[in-house]
Amino acid sequence: MDIQAHEDNTGLAPRGERWYAIDHDTYDGCEDGNNREGRGSSAKEAVMDLIEQMLDEGEIGHDEQRELYRIYGINPREVGYDG
Repeated sequence: MDIQAHEDNTGLAPRGERWYAIDHDTYDGCEDGNNREGRGSSAKEAVMDLIEQMLDEGEIGHDEQRELYRIYGINPREVGYDG
């Protein structure tokens, strides 16, 4: 897994979705392929959104979620997540 966050420099993204995160190991960009991406107002928020999507879809479990948060230095409370 190689999650990377990038800033959307098109000027078209809303402020709350200015950053996007994708898993470069599986992202293919095709319409019918793996196009899942996380969005957020910061890089960490976008990565956290992508991790939450993978958890919701059953691709990862809670242990992997916590490990990914640790690897990417994410404290959910710092990026506004209260759940």
